[in-house]
Amino acid sequence: MNHPTAGIDDPTGTGAGADGDDAAAETGRRLREVFAEAAYDIAPPPLPLEAIRRDGRRRLLRRRAAALSTGCGLLLLPLLVLAFRPDGPAESVRPMAPPASAPAATRSSPAPAATRSSPAPSEPPAGQVRVLAPGERVTAEDGSEFWLTREGKHWVTPEPEPGVTPMEEFRSVVDGNLDTSEPGISLQGSGTAAGGYIVSGLFYGVRTAAARVEIRAYDGTAINGTVLRLRGTTSWGVWYGRVKVPEETARSLDFEDPVHKVTVYDGDDEVIAEMDFRS
Repeated sequence: MNHPTAGIDDPTGTGAGADGDDAAAETGRRLREVFAEAAYDIAPPPLPLEAIRRDGRRRLLRRRAAALSTGCGLLLLPLLVLAFRPDGPAESVRPMAPPASAPAATRSSPAPAATRSSPAPSEPPAGQVRVLAPGERVTAEDGSEFWLTREGKHWVTPEPEPGVTPMEEFRSVVDGNLDTSEPGISLQGSGTAAGGYIVSGLFYGVRTAAARVEIRAYDGTAINGTVLRLRGTTSWGVWYGRVKVPEETARSLDFEDPVHKVTVYDGDDEVIAEMDFRS
């Protein structure tokens, strides 16, 4: 069998000598040139700089938003604690206790006692003013009822006798029977010698709002009555009060009227209407 001998024309040969070394070096140079040219033909894609910037901005904004929300939460925490803090005494707010090894029994605070709302008295205290809506009724001490409309005074007295229905009565301030161009006072009354008398009437022609009424009784006693006015109306109103008379005096022939004088005052305690009813 014949074996080929390595020479200059055999680039892969391994023969020794200067010519062989030069051929190997030349082959390596050519290979490097070929690889370089092939690498130059492959152009790398451009870097996505704008996408990198956008992603960086998003990450920065997310970190800032997270830090801002955390700071706002820390600032708002004291406000929330103050807003929901109970209005009770300071001892009701206790610091947080350290965790115990066993759950401590909690004491249940007694439920607050139910507040009983007392019913509004049907009779206003003497000396006060009641401002009413049309048709709103007020009950006096003896059971008489008073109410006002735009036309005038309405009232009903208790049963005069068992089984007898009381009649509704009315005094007008618009029918022309009263001279409302100047101050005046009218008087009506009902009652018995044993139970006392409920006296009432109209006051009219006044220029300022009435604040109180004084009833001068037969014996000179001053009685603070009650003033009734319609809401939004100050030119007229109703007054009433109770006058007690000893039964012996009331049944005597010399007794005439339980009321001698009625005076209406305004908020400055100035007389705005006055009438003397003595015979």
